[in-house]
Amino acid sequence: MGSFSPIHWLIVAVVVVLLFGGTRLASVGKGLGEGIKNFKKGLKDSDEEDEEEEEAPKPKRLAAKPKRVEPEDDDAAPVRAEKNGETKKKKVITVEVDDDDDEDEVRRKVAAKKKAAASAED
Repeated sequence: MGSFSPIHWLIVAVVVVLLFGGTRLASVGKGLGEGIKNFKKGLKDSDEEDEEEEEAPKPKRLAAKPKRVEPEDDDAAPVRAEKNGETKKKKVITVEVDDDDDEDEVRRKVAAKKKAAASAED
């Protein structure tokens, strides 16, 4: 009487299905299978990366290039605008932006540059 017979296991399986439901057990099984699959894939990928690192030396990292900020409006576009019959050339403003600058900081830099250009023009 120390071990379970197949009939005992069948009764345990029926009780588990009744308690948890077939769909929930199926989703648990699916999740478990995907977890094992991703784990094996991760092990395989890390082994391949280790082999690639041993074969090829790492390239030297270059300094980051400044990002180019596109104007949100057409004010900075280098085109000629007709106003009151006169043609007027628009100015282009160039602003250097660091990689870690957020959008608000970039907008402040552009606004300051526009203000400086307008005051220099007057």
